[in-house]
Amino acid sequence: MNAPTDKAVPAVEIVNVLDIKPVVTAHRQTVLRTAEFEDPRDGRRFRCGYSRRKQDNYYSPPHRHTFDQLRFVIEGKTKYGPMRLGSGDFAYFPEGVFYGPTESLSEDLASCTIQTQGPSWGCFPTDAECAQAGERLKGRGEMDRATGQFLWADGRKQDSFEALLEEVQGGPVQYPQARYRVPVQFHTESFPWIASRTQPGVMVKSLARFNAGGPDIEMLKVATGSSITGGRAGDHRMWVVFAGSGQCGGQAVKEGSFIYSPPGSDIPMLSVDEELVLYCSRFESR
Repeated sequence: MNAPTDKAVPAVEIVNVLDIKPVVTAHRQTVLRTAEFEDPRDGRRFRCGYSRRKQDNYYSPPHRHTFDQLRFVIEGKTKYGPMRLGSGDFAYFPEGVFYGPTESLSEDLASCTIQTQGPSWGCFPTDAECAQAGERLKGRGEMDRATGQFLWADGRKQDSFEALLEEVQGGPVQYPQARYRVPVQFHTESFPWIASRTQPGVMVKSLARFNAGGPDIEMLKVATGSSITGGRAGDHRMWVVFAGSGQCGGQAVKEGSFIYSPPGSDIPMLSVDEELVLYCSRFESR
């Protein structure tokens, strides 16, 4: 995982997604708070979402993506086809793998999502590109957000996101060959906390590493008054805060905060005011 060096190293970014106004997605009836990050050196993009909502009869049909997706259920219950996720469950949805349908199973649901290019570095459009594609599709059919389908004027039905993606690309979607048969689910509560050998006051749950270049996934618990020392990021690193509070590079972090460290960036020290629980995912550069 070598950091790209042909351009200036982007700065570390810290965004609390719960401070962002929720918007309706361009292709589903879901209302989300999202933030996007991008490293112009290798083109890696991230779309990060954090959701706390009441049951709203959300539904998404079975579909697949040209990119990877990580989801963590903080509170409540949801389902993806035969896969049921409850509080503390985590799932990896690899590129090219079908999943769904997606439905809420509890009145309240809190979850977070990270989407980024998979090992094939397939097409991963931004929210703005999807919104623009949706505008261009108007008059050529109907976006049925309740069923997650685009109803073409000639009667054809297509997954709504796939229709947007084809409009973004200007042609049929080429899905990467799936490396996994189904999505992978973790019961993180079953993983033991192990004391870090290098960071006093830090406990770690090492969950998994996928593919040659990630994602690598772990959870961290940092005691009140402790800290995680900074360093040089050797890959794309995304931290998500689930509970507690602290300071990172002089900026307050709490539930809903995403901390993105591009390859080659200097990671600020993370000091903890109230016991902090977060997870970290790492991805290769290109």
